[in-house]
Amino acid sequence: MRPVLVIIGLIVVLMGATWALQGAYLLPATFMRGPEWIAIGGGVAILGLLIAIFGIRRAAPAKPAPPSQ
Repeated sequence: MRPVLVIIGLIVVLMGATWALQGAYLLPATFMRGPEWIAIGGGVAILGLLIAIFGIRRAAPAKPAPPSQ
């Protein structure tokens, strides 16, 4: 597990969710209103989720070296 990637991914998810909720008029007024910000926020949240999953995912086990002859 790579904790730095997990933390960065979760922060990006929160940013994206905030933007999407602002776009949906569910959070206080900003200039980020409307369907384009819902789409941008959703995309950013998905990207953050992928970063976090990549950080959680276990690395593939190293292949043993072939025996030398």
